[in-house]
Parts: sequence; structure tokens; C-alpha cells
Amino acid sequence: MVLSFSSNCRIEEVAASCDAIRFYQLYVFKKRAVSATLVRRAESNGFKAIVLTVDNPMLGRRERDIRNKMVAPAKPNLEGLISLENLDTTDGSQLVKYVRDTMDPSLSWKDVEWLKSITSLPILLKGILTAEDARKAVEAGVAGVIVSNHGGRQLDYAPATISVLEEVY
Repeated sequence: MVLSFSSNCRIEEVAASCDAIRFYQLYVFKKRAVSATLVRRAESNGFKAIVLTVDNPMLGRRERDIRNKMVAPAKPNLEGLISLENLDTTDGSQLVKYVRDTMDPSLSWKDVEWLKSITSLPILLKGILTAEDARKAVEAGVAGVIVSNHGGRQLDYAPATISVLEEVY
């Protein structure tokens, strides 16, 4: 199973709940120490790989969330690392402000190298959509790729996952 960084359950709770093979899904935060802390917690709790999400450079424009001033749900894995309390929602979605303030949209292959330098766990890249990126991932030394367009809900122009499988394979 792949545990999302934004899960309602802490890494430690999931690890204690069963003997399943567990991978941890990670975003690269602007504050690299946040990502590094999450990786260390996954390692120390027996997770077998890190799944680095690369298909979500920015949050899609979710009109309903803006109109309803959506509040970012609690993220127990980030407690003590990032605060959601001071995010202003007067102009729209708190989730948009959270992503903009905390996530690093400038991911590059250097970030894969950085992640490899802080963990001995295998790294999978989630969000690969081209054969070229799959080749680069292999050259960067990742253990595997997950073909994904983040459910098609973040970037309008992303191709459907099914339409790129043959190319990536």
C-alpha cells in the first residue's frame, strides 16, 4: 500500500496496524527539512520505499473550493512541522494558500538526487507521462515509475494515463 503524506493516519499508526508492505508518498516541501523528517519517520517505521509525487507542480484551480473557502484538512503527519493555523481564507481556499506556501513547484532531477542522498530506501517517481521522463528516471537511479496524471484533476492539459502507457512501457 502507498500511504499519502496527507493521510488522516500518522505514519506510526499505519505501521503498527498491519504487516503489509508499505510505501510512503512524498511531496518535496519548500522547507526540505519537512520532507527529510517524513522520510526518516517512514524509514524508522519499516516502510519499504518512497513514492515521490512529481505530477502536481501546482494545485488545479478548483472554483468550488475557492467559492466555499475550503479549509485544508488536518494532516497529522505534518503536526509540529508545518502550521495550517495562520492561513488566511478571505480571498478563497485555504488549501490553495497551503499548497502555495509549503510545496515546492520547482521540482527538478536535482531533487531526486537530494532525496537519494537522505535515504537508502528505493525511490519510485509517481507522475511520469513520457518515455523520455521514464528514461531520465532510470538514469537518475530510481527504482521504478508510476504512470499517473494525478487523476487528471490538477492540470487540464495532462494526457490521460491510459493513452501514454504504451509509450512509457
